[in-house]
Amino acid sequence: MNRVALLAVAAGVFGGTLLVAAIKGSILGVAFGVLFSSLPLAMAVLGLGPAALPVAVMGGAVTVTILTGSFVGPVVYFLNDVLPIAVLMRWARMAQGNERTSGATLGISLTWLGLAAVALMVFVLAMMPLGPDGLEATLKTGVEKALAEVVKANGGAPQVVDAAATLQASAAVLPGAAGWNWCLRAIVSAALAQALLARLGHALQPAPAYRRMAVPGWFIAVFWAIAAVAWFAPGDVGFVARNAAAVLCLPLLLQGLTVVHSGIGRTENASFWLVSFYVVALLTAALSFVVLVSLGVVDHFLKLRERMTAPPQGGV
Repeated sequence: MNRVALLAVAAGVFGGTLLVAAIKGSILGVAFGVLFSSLPLAMAVLGLGPAALPVAVMGGAVTVTILTGSFVGPVVYFLNDVLPIAVLMRWARMAQGNERTSGATLGISLTWLGLAAVALMVFVLAMMPLGPDGLEATLKTGVEKALAEVVKANGGAPQVVDAAATLQASAAVLPGAAGWNWCLRAIVSAALAQALLARLGHALQPAPAYRRMAVPGWFIAVFWAIAAVAWFAPGDVGFVARNAAAVLCLPLLLQGLTVVHSGIGRTENASFWLVSFYVVALLTAALSFVVLVSLGVVDHFLKLRERMTAPPQGGV
């Protein structure tokens, strides 16, 4: 076995171990596995090449099977870590051309990641047993029962009760939140892997032009179609469409963020203004969410970033 294969297997073993630690709730899992179990896979592909992914996956799947003693573990590993990283591996083949090409490729990768999250979400919801009151009510009841067990196991601790109440209130958007988590873990892992490999001098490709990220035009049409279904359709169809639309907001929100970064990057004390922007955005999360998604849509049609970088007209 050559060096590349050994490194790929080691990455898979490490990632699989982190995932199992997260599943079992160990200190290592809570600290690292919950967020970064897919990071070793991303580093393997971005540092060794796309051909390293199957080798790393095999190492991770075997590790998860041994540590869990179940064949369900590898399925969770594939769906939770492998699938999102595989979708994003367009990143490993980008940045060969100019910034526009790199940004468009990144946008397509993130778009397909969001669509994959929606497809997985729909599949999981379709597998759930349907109660007499519909899918949303069934999901809420299941969440309430699970949280009641958690509260009971923790002796009714106030902080646990408060957390359970919050989760119960958000049961209607739980599938969408899970889709966001699925996407963000992969995005953070891929971006962090690229940054670490670049610092170590082992990145196969330069970092993509993040500020040039742009979703394709057909995605805007898909998003608005699902949003319309979410607005008008009743019952289970509307419930699934609302959560799907929430997941598909993510690429548009990221495009809105690139507009903000491009605009602030042209000012003095850009770091200060960026920190101030994120503080305000966190304090007004709901409003900021709507504004950033809208900004991403507007940028697609009005090319706001191109206007920012356009040369002055009229000799001014």
